[in-house]
Amino acid sequence: MMTQPIQMFENLTSETAPAGGNALTKLGFSFEDRRLIERQARYARAALLADSLTDAILWVRRQVQRFTAAVKADFKLRAAEAQLHRMSDRELADLGLCRADISFAVREAAGETPQFDAVTGVVIAANQNLRRAA
Repeated sequence: MMTQPIQMFENLTSETAPAGGNALTKLGFSFEDRRLIERQARYARAALLADSLTDAILWVRRQVQRFTAAVKADFKLRAAEAQLHRMSDRELADLGLCRADISFAVREAAGETPQFDAVTGVVIAANQNLRRAA
């Protein structure tokens, strides 16, 4: 049975020292130099974390702004449609509309025109549900 040789304490690694001993002392760095390098590394990690957190917060803020703008635009479109639906058929005819054209006319005026398939001429739905029902 072979036994392992006893290792000296300096050769053992710990959580604070890299494997194989401290490379900074082997390169001739003093204790103050090592402290300065460690301090700079801590500062760089903290700056990276702060920048990442700031970017994440700004991204969430932009997403919330986009969502609220979309909801407000949808409310405006629905209000315009409701106003046209409250009109009589005669008033709609004066505008050159019929009841079936109200939602198309409102969305066209808002710049949300539906897309037509060039081959068949069929209107492509804006909210296509591509998943199939199980």
